[in-house]
Amino acid sequence: MERLLNLRFQDRARAGREIADLTSHLPPAALNRLDLLLSACPAPEQGLQYFARLREQQPASFQRLTRSTAGLRYLIAVFAYSHFLSEEVLEHPEWVERLLESGDVHRVITADEFRARLEASLPAGLPSPLELAKFRRRQILRIVIRDVLSLGTLAEITAELSTLADVLVEAAYDRIHTELVARHGVPQSESGPAHFAVIALGKLGGGELNYSSDIDLMFLYSANGETSGPERITNKEFFKRAANQLTEFLSTYTSEGLCYRVDLRLRPDGSLGEVCISLQGARQYYETRARDWELQMLIKARVAAGLDAPCSISSSRAFIPRRLTFPPSRRSPPRASASMKSWRRRSVRGTARST
Repeated sequence: MERLLNLRFQDRARAGREIADLTSHLPPAALNRLDLLLSACPAPEQGLQYFARLREQQPASFQRLTRSTAGLRYLIAVFAYSHFLSEEVLEHPEWVERLLESGDVHRVITADEFRARLEASLPAGLPSPLELAKFRRRQILRIVIRDVLSLGTLAEITAELSTLADVLVEAAYDRIHTELVARHGVPQSESGPAHFAVIALGKLGGGELNYSSDIDLMFLYSANGETSGPERITNKEFFKRAANQLTEFLSTYTSEGLCYRVDLRLRPDGSLGEVCISLQGARQYYETRARDWELQMLIKARVAAGLDAPCSISSSRAFIPRRLTFPPSRRSPPRASASMKSWRRRSVRGTARST
Protein backbone atom coordinates (compact mmCIF):
# COMPACT_ATOMS: atom_id res chain seq x y z
CA MET A 1 0.00 0.00 0.00
CA GLU A 2 2.97 2.30 -0.66
CA ARG A 3 1.06 4.68 -2.92
CA LEU A 4 -1.65 5.30 -0.35
CA LEU A 5 0.88 5.69 2.47
CA ASN A 6 2.59 8.47 0.52
CA LEU A 7 -0.58 10.53 0.14
CA ARG A 8 -1.40 13.47 2.38
CA PHE A 9 -4.46 12.58 4.40
CA GLN A 10 -6.39 15.03 6.57
CA ASP A 11 -6.57 12.41 9.32
CA ARG A 12 -3.33 10.53 8.81
CA ALA A 13 -3.65 8.49 12.01
CA ARG A 14 -7.05 7.16 10.99
CA ALA A 15 -5.86 6.47 7.44
CA GLY A 16 -2.90 4.54 8.83
CA ARG A 17 -5.17 2.35 10.94
CA GLU A 18 -7.48 1.68 8.01
CA ILE A 19 -4.60 0.79 5.69
CA ALA A 20 -3.19 -1.59 8.32
CA ASP A 21 -6.61 -3.21 8.77
CA LEU A 22 -7.12 -3.71 5.05
CA THR A 23 -3.58 -5.04 4.65
CA SER A 24 -4.26 -7.74 7.20
CA HIS A 25 -7.42 -8.92 5.41
CA LEU A 26 -6.42 -8.92 1.73
CA PRO A 27 -3.98 -11.05 -0.27
CA PRO A 28 -1.03 -9.25 -1.93
CA ALA A 29 -2.56 -9.19 -5.43
CA ALA A 30 -5.80 -7.61 -4.21
CA LEU A 31 -3.86 -5.15 -2.04
CA ASN A 32 -1.79 -4.02 -4.98
CA ARG A 33 -4.86 -3.42 -7.13
CA LEU A 34 -6.58 -1.53 -4.31
CA ASP A 35 -3.47 0.58 -3.71
CA LEU A 36 -3.12 1.43 -7.41
CA LEU A 37 -6.79 2.21 -8.10
CA LEU A 38 -7.67 3.98 -4.86
CA SER A 39 -4.58 6.22 -4.83
CA ALA A 40 -5.46 7.43 -8.34
CA CYS A 41 -9.10 8.32 -7.59
CA PRO A 42 -10.19 11.89 -6.77
CA ALA A 43 -11.10 11.15 -3.12
CA PRO A 44 -8.77 8.42 -1.79
CA GLU A 45 -9.31 9.27 1.88
CA GLN A 46 -13.09 9.08 1.57
CA GLY A 47 -12.79 5.86 -0.41
CA LEU A 48 -10.43 4.34 2.15
CA GLN A 49 -12.91 5.03 4.94
CA TYR A 50 -15.73 3.32 3.06
CA PHE A 51 -13.57 0.28 2.26
CA ALA A 52 -12.72 -0.05 5.95
CA ARG A 53 -16.40 0.22 6.88
CA LEU A 54 -17.40 -2.32 4.24
CA ARG A 55 -14.85 -4.82 5.61
CA GLU A 56 -16.17 -4.30 9.11
CA GLN A 57 -19.90 -4.34 8.32
CA GLN A 58 -20.04 -6.78 5.39
CA PRO A 59 -16.92 -8.96 5.59
CA ALA A 60 -18.12 -11.70 3.21
CA SER A 61 -19.14 -9.24 0.48
CA PHE A 62 -15.91 -7.30 1.04
CA GLN A 63 -13.85 -10.39 0.33
CA ARG A 64 -15.80 -11.28 -2.83
CA LEU A 65 -15.82 -7.77 -4.30
CA THR A 66 -12.21 -6.81 -3.55
CA ARG A 67 -10.84 -9.96 -5.16
CA SER A 68 -12.30 -8.83 -8.48
CA THR A 69 -10.68 -6.01 -10.42
CA ALA A 70 -14.08 -5.00 -11.78
CA GLY A 71 -15.54 -5.16 -8.27
CA LEU A 72 -12.83 -2.83 -6.97
CA ARG A 73 -13.43 -0.40 -9.82
CA TYR A 74 -17.18 -0.38 -9.16
CA LEU A 75 -16.67 0.23 -5.43
CA ILE A 76 -14.17 3.03 -5.97
CA ALA A 77 -16.49 4.68 -8.50
CA VAL A 78 -19.17 4.83 -5.81
CA PHE A 79 -17.04 5.44 -2.70
CA ALA A 80 -15.14 8.35 -4.26
CA TYR A 81 -18.10 10.14 -5.82
CA SER A 82 -21.28 9.64 -3.78
CA HIS A 83 -21.81 9.59 -0.03
CA PHE A 84 -25.46 8.53 -0.18
CA LEU A 85 -24.80 5.69 -2.64
CA SER A 86 -21.80 4.58 -0.58
CA GLU A 87 -24.11 4.23 2.40
CA GLU A 88 -26.45 2.16 0.23
CA VAL A 89 -23.59 -0.16 -0.75
CA LEU A 90 -22.74 -0.65 2.92
CA GLU A 91 -26.36 -1.65 3.49
CA HIS A 92 -26.84 -3.59 0.24
CA PRO A 93 -23.47 -4.84 -1.10
CA GLU A 94 -25.35 -7.52 -3.03
CA TRP A 95 -26.44 -4.77 -5.45
CA VAL A 96 -22.84 -4.41 -6.63
CA GLU A 97 -22.32 -8.18 -6.68
CA ARG A 98 -25.33 -8.60 -8.97
CA LEU A 99 -23.93 -5.97 -11.31
CA LEU A 100 -20.76 -8.03 -11.58
CA GLU A 101 -22.79 -11.11 -12.46
CA SER A 102 -25.16 -9.43 -14.92
CA GLY A 103 -22.80 -7.15 -16.82
CA ASP A 104 -25.55 -4.51 -16.90
CA VAL A 105 -23.08 -1.64 -16.41
CA HIS A 106 -21.84 -2.23 -19.96
CA ARG A 107 -25.13 -1.53 -21.71
CA VAL A 108 -28.17 0.72 -21.78
CA ILE A 109 -31.26 -0.61 -20.00
CA THR A 110 -34.43 -0.04 -22.02
CA ALA A 111 -37.78 1.19 -20.72
CA ASP A 112 -39.26 -2.30 -21.16
CA GLU A 113 -36.47 -3.81 -19.07
CA PHE A 114 -36.86 -1.19 -16.33
CA ARG A 115 -40.60 -1.79 -16.38
CA ALA A 116 -40.28 -5.57 -16.09
CA ARG A 117 -37.77 -5.33 -13.25
CA LEU A 118 -39.89 -2.85 -11.35
CA GLU A 119 -43.05 -4.91 -11.70
CA ALA A 120 -41.18 -8.00 -10.54
CA SER A 121 -40.00 -6.18 -7.41
CA LEU A 122 -43.39 -4.75 -6.38
CA PRO A 123 -46.22 -6.49 -4.54
CA ALA A 124 -49.77 -6.44 -5.86
CA GLY A 125 -51.78 -3.29 -5.28
CA LEU A 126 -50.55 0.17 -4.50
CA PRO A 127 -46.89 -0.05 -3.45
CA SER A 128 -45.36 2.10 -0.75
CA PRO A 129 -43.22 5.12 -1.69
CA LEU A 130 -40.33 3.32 0.02
CA GLU A 131 -40.43 0.48 -2.52
CA LEU A 132 -40.26 2.88 -5.46
CA ALA A 133 -37.49 4.94 -3.87
CA LYS A 134 -35.45 1.81 -3.17
CA PHE A 135 -35.81 0.63 -6.76
CA ARG A 136 -34.74 4.05 -8.01
CA ARG A 137 -31.61 4.09 -5.82
CA ARG A 138 -30.57 0.66 -7.02
CA GLN A 139 -30.86 1.75 -10.63
CA ILE A 140 -29.10 5.05 -9.94
CA LEU A 141 -26.19 3.05 -8.49
CA ARG A 142 -25.76 1.21 -11.79
CA ILE A 143 -26.02 4.41 -13.82
CA VAL A 144 -23.47 6.23 -11.63
CA ILE A 145 -20.96 3.41 -12.07
CA ARG A 146 -21.47 3.56 -15.84
CA ASP A 147 -21.04 7.32 -15.74
CA VAL A 148 -17.90 7.47 -13.56
CA LEU A 149 -16.17 4.68 -15.47
CA SER A 150 -17.10 6.23 -18.83
CA LEU A 151 -19.02 3.13 -19.86
CA GLY A 152 -21.79 5.28 -21.35
CA THR A 153 -21.95 8.58 -23.20
CA LEU A 154 -23.50 11.68 -21.65
CA ALA A 155 -26.52 11.26 -23.92
CA GLU A 156 -26.94 7.64 -22.82
CA ILE A 157 -26.66 8.53 -19.13
CA THR A 158 -29.24 11.33 -19.25
CA ALA A 159 -31.53 9.20 -21.41
CA GLU A 160 -31.38 6.34 -18.89
CA LEU A 161 -32.09 8.69 -16.00
CA SER A 162 -35.10 10.04 -17.91
CA THR A 163 -36.33 6.57 -18.88
CA LEU A 164 -36.08 5.46 -15.25
CA ALA A 165 -38.18 8.45 -14.18
CA ASP A 166 -40.78 7.68 -16.86
CA VAL A 167 -41.12 4.09 -15.69
CA LEU A 168 -41.49 5.05 -12.03
CA VAL A 169 -44.08 7.73 -12.83
CA GLU A 170 -45.97 5.31 -15.07
CA ALA A 171 -45.98 2.49 -12.50
CA ALA A 172 -47.17 4.78 -9.73
CA TYR A 173 -49.92 6.30 -11.88
CA ASP A 174 -51.14 2.95 -13.23
CA ARG A 175 -51.68 1.58 -9.74
CA ILE A 176 -53.28 4.78 -8.45
CA HIS A 177 -55.60 4.75 -11.47
CA THR A 178 -56.55 1.10 -10.86
CA GLU A 179 -57.41 1.83 -7.23
CA LEU A 180 -59.53 4.87 -8.14
CA VAL A 181 -61.38 2.95 -10.86
CA ALA A 182 -62.18 0.16 -8.40
CA ARG A 183 -63.86 2.73 -6.17
CA HIS A 184 -65.41 5.21 -8.59
CA GLY A 185 -65.59 3.43 -11.94
CA VAL A 186 -64.12 4.45 -15.30
CA PRO A 187 -64.31 8.16 -16.21
CA GLN A 188 -66.69 8.57 -19.16
CA SER A 189 -67.30 11.27 -21.75
CA GLU A 190 -69.84 11.64 -24.55
CA SER A 191 -67.49 9.81 -26.92
CA GLY A 192 -66.45 7.01 -24.58
CA PRO A 193 -63.86 6.55 -21.82
CA ALA A 194 -61.97 9.71 -20.85
CA HIS A 195 -58.19 9.58 -20.81
CA PHE A 196 -55.48 11.10 -18.63
CA ALA A 197 -51.91 11.98 -19.50
CA VAL A 198 -48.90 12.88 -17.41
CA ILE A 199 -46.97 15.34 -19.55
CA ALA A 200 -43.21 15.51 -19.03
CA LEU A 201 -41.71 18.97 -19.51
CA GLY A 202 -38.27 20.54 -19.16
CA LYS A 203 -35.30 18.21 -18.77
CA LEU A 204 -37.47 15.14 -18.33
CA GLY A 205 -39.48 16.02 -21.41
CA GLY A 206 -36.29 16.36 -23.42
CA GLY A 207 -34.76 13.16 -22.06
CA GLU A 208 -32.01 15.21 -20.40
CA LEU A 209 -32.58 14.48 -16.70
CA ASN A 210 -29.60 14.59 -14.34
CA TYR A 211 -29.12 13.02 -10.93
CA SER A 212 -30.55 15.89 -8.88
CA SER A 213 -33.17 17.23 -11.28
CA ASP A 214 -36.73 17.97 -10.25
CA ILE A 215 -39.23 16.50 -12.68
CA ASP A 216 -41.50 19.05 -14.35
CA LEU A 217 -44.95 17.59 -14.93
CA MET A 218 -48.33 18.73 -16.19
CA PHE A 219 -51.57 16.75 -15.93
CA LEU A 220 -54.19 16.77 -18.70
CA TYR A 221 -57.43 14.84 -19.20
CA SER A 222 -59.33 14.42 -22.45
CA ALA A 223 -62.91 15.41 -21.63
CA ASN A 224 -65.39 16.27 -18.91
CA GLY A 225 -68.06 13.85 -17.71
CA GLU A 226 -68.41 11.52 -14.74
CA THR A 227 -67.34 8.08 -13.64
CA SER A 228 -69.43 4.93 -14.11
CA GLY A 229 -69.04 3.29 -10.70
CA PRO A 230 -71.24 3.19 -7.59
CA GLU A 231 -69.45 6.18 -6.03
CA ARG A 232 -69.72 8.51 -8.98
CA ILE A 233 -67.63 11.66 -9.22
CA THR A 234 -66.86 14.05 -12.05
CA ASN A 235 -63.98 13.30 -14.38
CA LYS A 236 -62.31 16.48 -13.17
CA GLU A 237 -62.44 15.31 -9.57
CA PHE A 238 -61.29 11.79 -10.51
CA PHE A 239 -58.25 13.00 -12.40
CA LYS A 240 -57.50 15.69 -9.83
CA ARG A 241 -57.33 13.00 -7.16
CA ALA A 242 -55.05 10.92 -9.39
CA ALA A 243 -52.75 13.90 -9.98
CA ASN A 244 -52.54 14.82 -6.29
CA GLN A 245 -51.92 11.23 -5.20
CA LEU A 246 -49.23 10.76 -7.83
CA THR A 247 -47.46 13.96 -6.82
CA GLU A 248 -47.58 13.02 -3.14
CA PHE A 249 -46.50 9.46 -3.86
CA LEU A 250 -43.40 10.49 -5.81
CA SER A 251 -42.47 13.26 -3.36
CA THR A 252 -42.85 11.35 -0.09
CA TYR A 253 -39.58 11.17 1.82
CA THR A 254 -38.62 7.67 3.00
CA SER A 255 -35.62 5.99 4.58
CA GLU A 256 -34.37 5.48 1.01
CA GLY A 257 -34.95 9.12 0.15
CA LEU A 258 -37.71 10.16 -2.23
CA CYS A 259 -38.31 9.28 -5.82
CA TYR A 260 -38.45 12.81 -7.22
CA ARG A 261 -39.20 16.37 -6.31
CA VAL A 262 -42.20 17.14 -8.52
CA ASP A 263 -42.51 20.65 -9.93
CA LEU A 264 -45.95 21.58 -11.31
CA ARG A 265 -45.29 25.30 -11.83
CA LEU A 266 -45.03 24.98 -15.63
CA ARG A 267 -48.72 24.13 -15.93
CA PRO A 268 -51.19 26.75 -17.24
CA ASP A 269 -51.33 29.70 -14.80
CA GLY A 270 -48.43 28.23 -12.83
CA SER A 271 -48.90 27.70 -9.11
CA LEU A 272 -52.25 29.55 -9.28
CA GLY A 273 -53.69 27.18 -11.87
CA GLU A 274 -55.63 23.93 -11.53
CA VAL A 275 -53.49 20.89 -10.75
CA CYS A 276 -55.22 19.01 -13.56
CA ILE A 277 -56.74 20.67 -16.62
CA SER A 278 -58.86 19.45 -19.53
CA LEU A 279 -57.46 19.44 -23.05
CA GLN A 280 -60.03 22.04 -24.04
CA GLY A 281 -58.96 24.29 -21.17
CA ALA A 282 -55.29 23.83 -22.01
CA ARG A 283 -55.86 24.63 -25.66
CA GLN A 284 -57.79 27.80 -24.77
CA TYR A 285 -55.00 28.89 -22.42
CA TYR A 286 -52.19 28.34 -24.90
CA GLU A 287 -54.09 29.98 -27.75
CA THR A 288 -55.14 33.10 -25.86
CA ARG A 289 -53.09 33.80 -22.71
CA ALA A 290 -49.83 31.85 -22.71
CA ARG A 291 -46.57 33.79 -22.77
CA ASP A 292 -43.96 33.12 -25.44
CA TRP A 293 -41.75 31.04 -23.16
CA GLU A 294 -44.72 28.85 -22.24
CA LEU A 295 -45.29 28.05 -25.91
CA GLN A 296 -41.57 27.41 -26.46
CA MET A 297 -41.59 25.08 -23.44
CA LEU A 298 -44.05 22.77 -25.22
CA ILE A 299 -41.35 21.85 -27.75
CA LYS A 300 -40.10 19.31 -25.19
CA ALA A 301 -43.54 18.23 -23.96
CA ARG A 302 -44.31 14.52 -24.26
CA VAL A 303 -46.52 11.95 -22.57
CA ALA A 304 -44.62 10.14 -19.79
CA ALA A 305 -47.54 8.14 -18.40
CA GLY A 306 -51.27 7.67 -18.78
CA LEU A 307 -53.36 7.19 -21.91
CA ASP A 308 -53.99 3.67 -20.51
CA ALA A 309 -50.78 2.32 -22.09
CA PRO A 310 -47.02 2.96 -22.23
CA CYS A 311 -46.54 5.91 -24.56
CA SER A 312 -44.04 6.35 -27.32
CA ILE A 313 -42.90 9.69 -28.72
CA SER A 314 -45.29 9.21 -31.64
CA SER A 315 -48.31 8.74 -29.37
CA SER A 316 -47.18 11.76 -27.36
CA ARG A 317 -47.16 13.87 -30.48
CA ALA A 318 -50.62 12.61 -31.35
CA PHE A 319 -51.94 13.64 -27.95
CA ILE A 320 -50.30 17.05 -27.57
CA PRO A 321 -49.50 19.10 -30.71
CA ARG A 322 -52.54 17.95 -32.72
CA ARG A 323 -54.82 19.37 -30.02
CA LEU A 324 -52.64 22.21 -28.77
CA THR A 325 -52.23 24.04 -32.06
CA PHE A 326 -51.92 27.80 -32.32
CA PRO A 327 -53.23 30.23 -34.97
CA PRO A 328 -50.37 31.62 -37.11
CA SER A 329 -51.27 35.16 -36.08
CA ARG A 330 -50.98 34.29 -32.37
CA ARG A 331 -47.20 34.33 -32.44
CA SER A 332 -45.84 35.90 -35.60
CA PRO A 333 -42.07 35.56 -36.25
CA PRO A 334 -41.33 39.30 -35.66
CA ARG A 335 -43.18 39.30 -32.35
CA ALA A 336 -41.57 36.06 -31.22
CA SER A 337 -38.14 37.35 -32.20
CA ALA A 338 -38.64 40.61 -30.29
CA SER A 339 -39.83 38.68 -27.25
CA MET A 340 -36.78 36.43 -27.32
CA LYS A 341 -34.43 39.40 -27.61
CA SER A 342 -36.12 41.10 -24.67
CA TRP A 343 -35.87 37.92 -22.59
CA ARG A 344 -32.19 37.56 -23.49
CA ARG A 345 -31.43 41.15 -22.43
CA ARG A 346 -33.12 40.58 -19.06
CA SER A 347 -31.19 37.35 -18.58
CA VAL A 348 -27.88 39.02 -19.36
CA ARG A 349 -28.62 41.89 -16.93
CA GLY A 350 -29.60 39.39 -14.22
CA THR A 351 -26.41 37.40 -14.75
CA ALA A 352 -24.29 40.55 -14.61
CA ARG A 353 -25.87 41.62 -11.29
CA SER A 354 -25.24 38.20 -9.72
CA THR A 355 -21.52 38.11 -10.63
